[in-house]
Amino acid sequence: MTNDTNTRKKANAVFFAAVMVVSMFAAGFAGSAAAATTGASITEGSTAVSAGPGESATIQNITVADANGGNGNQVEIDNISVAKTGGGAITAADVDQIELVVGGQTIATNDSVSSLSDVRFGTSSTEFSSNGAFSNTDTDSDSEDELVLDDGGSEVIDVVVTFTSDAEVDGDTLSTTTTVNLLSDAQSGSTVEAFSGPSYTSTSAASSALTLNDGEAPNLQKATHYVSGDSSIGATIELVFDENVDTSTIANSDITVGLDNGNTLNLGSATSAGASSSQLFVNTSNTVYNNVQNVSISGVDDNGGNTIDDTFDVTFAPSTVYTPTNSVAESDFFDAFSGENVAIEGAEDDAFDIDGPGVSRTRGSGSNSQIYVLDTDDFEVGEYNITNSANEEVVLNIRSLGLSVEADEGNFTTNDAVTATVTSDTINREITADLLDSDGDVVDTVDATIDSDGEVSVDFGTQSETGTYTIEVTDVNSAVTAESGDFDINEAPEGDVSFEQGFITEERGDTANITINFQGDIETATLRVGDDDEVGYESNITVDSGGEDSVTVAFNTYVAGNTSTLSSADLAYVADADSDAEVTGFNESVDDLANMLATGTYPLALSSENAAAINDDDVDAVGDLELEERSVESFQLWTTSADVFEDVDNVDDITSGVENDLVQETDSLTEGDVLIHQVTATGLEGAIQAEGSFENVVTSNAVNVTIEQTSDTTAPNRDPKVVAIGSMISNDNVQFISTEGEYFIAFNEENIETVGSRDVAFDDGFEVTVEVRDERLLSPDRQELEDNDDGLEAFYESASASFVVEEATGEFDTPVEVQAAENQSITGTTNVAPGQEFNVRVRSDSDVSPGFVQTAEDVTVSADGTFEATGLDLSEASVNDTFTVTAQQATFEAEEDGTVVETVGEAAFLEVSELNPQDVTATVGDALTVTATVENTGGQEVTQTVEFRVGGDAVASQEVTLAGGESTTVEFADVDTSGLDAGEYEHGVFTDDDEQTATLTLEAADDGSDGSDGSDGSDGSDGSDGSDGSDGSDGSDGSDGSDGSDGSDGSDGSSDSETPGFGAIVALVALIAAALLATRRNE
Repeated sequence: MTNDTNTRKKANAVFFAAVMVVSMFAAGFAGSAAAATTGASITEGSTAVSAGPGESATIQNITVADANGGNGNQVEIDNISVAKTGGGAITAADVDQIELVVGGQTIATNDSVSSLSDVRFGTSSTEFSSNGAFSNTDTDSDSEDELVLDDGGSEVIDVVVTFTSDAEVDGDTLSTTTTVNLLSDAQSGSTVEAFSGPSYTSTSAASSALTLNDGEAPNLQKATHYVSGDSSIGATIELVFDENVDTSTIANSDITVGLDNGNTLNLGSATSAGASSSQLFVNTSNTVYNNVQNVSISGVDDNGGNTIDDTFDVTFAPSTVYTPTNSVAESDFFDAFSGENVAIEGAEDDAFDIDGPGVSRTRGSGSNSQIYVLDTDDFEVGEYNITNSANEEVVLNIRSLGLSVEADEGNFTTNDAVTATVTSDTINREITADLLDSDGDVVDTVDATIDSDGEVSVDFGTQSETGTYTIEVTDVNSAVTAESGDFDINEAPEGDVSFEQGFITEERGDTANITINFQGDIETATLRVGDDDEVGYESNITVDSGGEDSVTVAFNTYVAGNTSTLSSADLAYVADADSDAEVTGFNESVDDLANMLATGTYPLALSSENAAAINDDDVDAVGDLELEERSVESFQLWTTSADVFEDVDNVDDITSGVENDLVQETDSLTEGDVLIHQVTATGLEGAIQAEGSFENVVTSNAVNVTIEQTSDTTAPNRDPKVVAIGSMISNDNVQFISTEGEYFIAFNEENIETVGSRDVAFDDGFEVTVEVRDERLLSPDRQELEDNDDGLEAFYESASASFVVEEATGEFDTPVEVQAAENQSITGTTNVAPGQEFNVRVRSDSDVSPGFVQTAEDVTVSADGTFEATGLDLSEASVNDTFTVTAQQATFEAEEDGTVVETVGEAAFLEVSELNPQDVTATVGDALTVTATVENTGGQEVTQTVEFRVGGDAVASQEVTLAGGESTTVEFADVDTSGLDAGEYEHGVFTDDDEQTATLTLEAADDGSDGSDGSDGSDGSDGSDGSDGSDGSDGSDGSDGSDGSDGSDGSDGSSDSETPGFGAIVALVALIAAALLATRRNE
């Protein structure tokens, strides 16, 4: 027995089922008369019990009774044995002792169980003692007492098992047999009651379930997020437990992955067992979460029903080395950055030798795991050889990320924005920058991405606490870190104002958000945008903080410089409508600019006093506003169903629809669907603010939308149809959704109105054009505008896209077949947008009795245009019943006949192959013979007409019937080509489902006008006759000579290798030509 308590803790829950079949063998007698005695009986009972390590449980109740009492006989038991007969993981090491108990008192004990094959009671070491109706007597003088049941007595023997304190059983089933052996011979002076035969076996075999349960939940040994080299695993989280767990009970919410941004992912349903039941893989759907933090596990049971409920840290390994045990070629190279975790993947419990610059070590994946996470922190740059247990080697190339950070200043004040520059040898890396105080505590955090130049600026804004600081940056994916040197933040003068960010970039026409921080008792500030001397424009804006520490002023670059025309309230205002702060005044150096502010850099100055102080260079903070050119970047069309769009309220809803394939890019608009126009543009926000909404910008014609029929779909002598978008907007049939930079216009096909009396028809094509027409948004060069004959129109910015209006269509997949059972499905396809919901009704035909009607509701069109009606209960139908299935409340019509069948099979499909001949040359008038193989690759029998077509026309056909999986060779013989012109044709064999084609080249027949051709013909058949063919040089005789020419063609055609399948035909033509020539000579 073992005292390894750690091993015992690994067995958190173990199930032990003991099936006790009691066999009683009796052969006792007292003379020949006693041998015929009947009436004694031995019965058995069962009970379900449970016990843990160190505990006892009764696994069997055996009742021994003398049913023939009153005749003075006895039942005498020589010995009792308990034996393991098969199955199970329990061994003698798990059993402390087995006892026989009568009336609560032990009558025999075996506490030296070395094997479960035969645990014996009634021997010299495990003698019986008396209790209850039993007495113990050595009746056969073998120095071992027998257990004696007196005349007419009855008693119950309990078989009790006691487990060791460190017993380990993994829940497998153990079968045992308990045998009661009676004395085989009656001894002198005793009467032994015997059974009617030489042995007796209970006919009511009993069983009892014994659960050995240590009461401890399974322990998670490690959790690792990495990308496996096994494509069937992919991006995953490997969970390794110290014992087997039951995957069948795991619900989706039982395994929750936590990310460091606070988001969680329920992935229980994506969890499966690995190579053993102690290893689980949590599939993350090919998504790598480099911000994974922990995994919460609940509802995961071991085999004893003990449940784990805890949260565990997850180790993330951004790089993986796949060893050759995963079918990776030897000496493959893998890259990783020094300092990141590397998952070395191999077989379960694999070992890895790691050798490289300054490193020589052996590590292993461990029990029930196939990965080891190598921490490359402090690893030198270079190559490291990794050899697995199979002595196969790969190479890990460690290189430097080159990550560094440096504060932009050695000293900052509490009014200054703390900024730094981060650089890296690798571009497009997400980083996190932490501002650390002198104690190493994080004060502020900024997320950024290193740009294509290998650097990025980070801005922590102003900091109120003075002291010495450092900045630590972390590469998000690799967890590689770098830290700046020390710098100080000193107290700024009291009563100060400052910019949250000193450098701001916006596009012309957009609104620039400028945030001002107020410190001390300062409540007002003057913000100057621009400088009249430097850039020809400046505006002084007075801001009252309203007691707030931070106020964001929105500066409208569309309105700036033209407040004489546009509303001055839209020039500068507090961005947060709920703020107590307000803009109390402003002035502009110029208020009648025809164009918007030009691109360039506009100085920013801030004073806690007034504009005069700024003029005197008495400023508290300075910065820059960079204005860039605005543009219309793209225009595209999307479509979705009305059911989906009903739930769209904002841009995020549209984006979510695109991500879920419910909103799809399109060049068509199907009947009943919604068309969404997306304009991606900069510089419109200021106009939207001035107009009040994006809808007003459109209706005011600042941004014009026209939808006009395309020329190729416009009927001759008709004007193109024009969509009355203005009327549709007035009737509230157009929806406008926008966020800065993204603008959406949407309407339903059913709500389209046109100018005039002609309605939109199916197959009408339309071009949608979005034009920026507002003169201020366009801001053309004034001289160019004056000189251009087309005026402002020449400067319009436009983008266009087109779509075709299509009829909604749909059909059910045929044949429509279901079984007479519950949960039947019927599928189909449609061209409508995904997300449309409708009903599918199944109604039995009028001659079906009893009839049935079933409806599947809320059938939804998938992204690929398919749909499936599920849950149809046809259990009351019968095989061969017929029905009609229809789509209801859909924008399309679909109806099909269906049949109730014994088994639903795959639809028939006739596939064509082995076309012979394929590319071939023949002469007009030749007869063709073509063969092909036709195979039914489906599961149902089908009859179809198979055609041989030349140039798209069927020239021969035959009907073919094939069961599923069958094939046949079709032959089209003697196909006449005389009605075809010389040239190239596509020829082939066609079924309703498939075809195989090739090229047939027909050459014109020789007209024989040249007598010498007749000579060539002689080579085809009879040389001397062919020579006579030279007479063709005489006028009309020459015409007859054409027969000889035909003969020559026959000779050429005699080679099967040149024109497969046509040799015999051409030879026949040659013979006929020779015969005609001979006839002519006779004449």
